[in-house]
Amino acid sequence: MAKFEKLIKASLLACTMFSVLVTVLIIASVFSETVRFFSHVSVIDFLFGTEWSPQTAMREDQAGSSGTFGAVPIFLGTFLVTLIAMAVAAPLGLYAAIYLSVYASARFRLWVKPVLEILAGVPSVVYGYFAVITLAPLLRAGGEFIGLSIASESALVAGSVMGIMITPYVMSLSEDVISSVPKSLIFGSLAIGATHSETVKKVILPAALPGIVSALLLGISRGVGETMVVVMAAGMAANLTINPLESVTTATVQIVTLLVGDHEFDSEKTLAAFALGFSLFFMTLILNIVALIIVKKYREHYD
Repeated sequence: MAKFEKLIKASLLACTMFSVLVTVLIIASVFSETVRFFSHVSVIDFLFGTEWSPQTAMREDQAGSSGTFGAVPIFLGTFLVTLIAMAVAAPLGLYAAIYLSVYASARFRLWVKPVLEILAGVPSVVYGYFAVITLAPLLRAGGEFIGLSIASESALVAGSVMGIMITPYVMSLSEDVISSVPKSLIFGSLAIGATHSETVKKVILPAALPGIVSALLLGISRGVGETMVVVMAAGMAANLTINPLESVTTATVQIVTLLVGDHEFDSEKTLAAFALGFSLFFMTLILNIVALIIVKKYREHYD
């Protein structure tokens, strides 16, 4: 029996180390190609340049070999679309989770939650069709009615549809976390005369905050990594703008664009995709570290 337990322990350790090894190899491969890119293009020009036009030559006999790799419009477009998406998904998902966990009856929750979670399994291209065929014309018509000019492909359309797509993730994870709050805390709050809304604000949400933050981070990561909706609803033009009514593009869209086609794998145009990917990884890492610090401080305060 002792040998069997040692074998199981060794197997679990091997699986854990394999996962860590794969992660390290992914980071190392992306980082190595990023270093190659920055050997051709200045880091300053990439991080602070305001013009993105990676149209380098595919062959030596072609013209137009001088590309411009200023990634500020790409990062700004990614941030703008993700911000709009979370402005939609965070309140919808969190409020739905609170209602299902606290106020809804068991029968209502039994059939509503699976229906909402079905949205998480819908392919992103379907959301893209919904954005192009339904939401974009509605927003454009509504904008014309109040005197606003909304582009057919805009950050507002892409972010709104992406928010609808992310909502099931936020709702499902938040509902699970809220439901796992000890009932003794809830009953104790109600026993001293607190209302359900006061219990939610003062007891449930503080206790479930780490899980809710994790759900929101998952939603942000889902939004940052989305491609198809942005291609169909926001466009591919790298415009330097913070106007949600104009066309923008994101890092993932540009990564796909740069890697598709017949060109040398070691060209500046192709290597720029790795630089964008590593930048996204670094920004997501910073975001997770900040969120963990906030959650740790709040948890210590709550405890």
